[in-house]
Amino acid sequence: MSAKSLVKPFVFSLLVFPVIFVATVSLKGAAAGNAVTMAVFAATVLVELFALAQFVRARRAFAAGDPGYVTWTLIVLFMVVRLVAEARLLTLTYGLVPEYHEGASSAMFFYIIVLRYLYTASDLLFIGALFTTIRSYKGTGLPFKLLAVDYLYILALCMLPVITFIFRGNLIQAAIANPDGYMMVYRLVAVSVGAVIASLCIVVRRYASQMGGGAVARVWNMVVIAGVARDGSFLALALISGMSKPVATFVEQYLLWTFSCCWLMAALYQSAVFARAAEPAGVAVAESAA
Repeated sequence: MSAKSLVKPFVFSLLVFPVIFVATVSLKGAAAGNAVTMAVFAATVLVELFALAQFVRARRAFAAGDPGYVTWTLIVLFMVVRLVAEARLLTLTYGLVPEYHEGASSAMFFYIIVLRYLYTASDLLFIGALFTTIRSYKGTGLPFKLLAVDYLYILALCMLPVITFIFRGNLIQAAIANPDGYMMVYRLVAVSVGAVIASLCIVVRRYASQMGGGAVARVWNMVVIAGVARDGSFLALALISGMSKPVATFVEQYLLWTFSCCWLMAALYQSAVFARAAEPAGVAVAESAA
């Protein structure tokens, strides 16, 4: 499997999923539309499992003392923790766990409310991976710098939490499973951390392009798209849920589907880097830093 072979199916899914959702809602109502959203969520988790397998493969290609080994170890941990969080959400989405209500047991509060911050924990691991990558690039001694357009992108990303905060009241309404009064705080934290991640991804992408671009730049292009899509999912919920909860939850999952597919393609592009590094030309510094 290669990243190139996934591009057409991915684009096809981006076109087909909304058509299926709209047709289902039109013919069978909002409840059936929610079933489509749940199916997209389940497919997203499956893609993340495939991505994790590729992350593990990427990590094994680095020697223990290589900076890339630390980076990809953190990325593996990021996806492992995220998948644990996804497993929890699957149990809530498919009704395997009762809905939370005030006065529920401490165990229910911990499982439903506290453990949703596993997503935040996974995000912090990825931030650690980004910092190690930036440090690796700077360790080469080359004069890396951001361009004016990068600062504009980062500024735009910083606006996502701001706009989400303005429409924060809608964040409680839209949830794929078990909405509760604590949801708003979590999502505001998540969109803020997500903006930091996407901004750091832009920094790494710029550094990779200044090292010559190529396959390594494609890796980080995909990661940037993944980060923006995930952060945008919170903004979409805030903006749309006031008008239509089923549409808002679908758009959220649609963007998270984009997130997972882009991560899978990023891992496959990284595998292509290793395949080329195995050739007699040797391993470039940029490939090691990625």
